[in-house]
Amino acid sequence: MGKSKTKIYKSYDSNILEALFVKYGLSKYYIRQCVSGAVHGITPDSIKKDYDIMQKAHKDVIMNLIQETLK
Repeated sequence: MGKSKTKIYKSYDSNILEALFVKYGLSKYYIRQCVSGAVHGITPDSIKKDYDIMQKAHKDVIMNLIQETLK
């Protein structure tokens, strides 16, 4: 018997994808490809960098809200 293979799909934050869609005017499919590293170039590098910055800022806001509610 062969091993069954299951594909693991990576999920991206839809709010950040929407913000990048508005900023760059490119399709969300292309933006997801850029973030995953499937596409190479200057613009995909900028999109990936912006996604990482936005994701870090989003996590920081969430952590601040959690700390405020625990006080």
